[in-house]
Amino acid sequence: MTAIYQTERLFLKLLNKNDASMVLSFYEENKSQFEPWEPKRDNHFYTLAYQKASLTAESNLMSEGKLLRYWVFTKDSPNTLIGSICFQNILREPYRSCSLGYKFSYKYLHQGYASESLKKCIEIVFEEYPIHRIEAYIMENNEPSLRLIERLSFRQEGLSCSYARIGGNWTDHLRYSLINPKDR
Repeated sequence: MTAIYQTERLFLKLLNKNDASMVLSFYEENKSQFEPWEPKRDNHFYTLAYQKASLTAESNLMSEGKLLRYWVFTKDSPNTLIGSICFQNILREPYRSCSLGYKFSYKYLHQGYASESLKKCIEIVFEEYPIHRIEAYIMENNEPSLRLIERLSFRQEGLSCSYARIGGNWTDHLRYSLINPKDR
């Protein structure tokens, strides 16, 4: 597992518990941007101890091949965290599948950073893991995310009713998939 990748404008990095203060600042700064699309968070989520524990747990899952998360930074400001891309629930044969999640700072939306970093991360997952199928579940009213995932050639497969508890309520999500082009 490579710790840092580059794209034209970005660095994609693996982080660890030593980076918890940076991750905490990222979540605190974007709290109102992220909360409509995520599970209800208790106040412990917004603590350094929680973020250290979360990064440690993610590092363990990554070493087991069950999760992959890259944190996104611009080359112009390589110490400023602007986003996160996560492939979770990684399953091996016979499925070779995973679920995709991503989030980007409100300050960096609509500049092509999400698309650029997702393209690279998808390439990594298809080539290095190798994953056959990536699934993305998106709330029906999340228009920016729906446009993004469709630009990345994900295909809508249907509706997953009462899929996830977001903000304390069970919500429907549109289900999308992307199949590894080498497997077609």
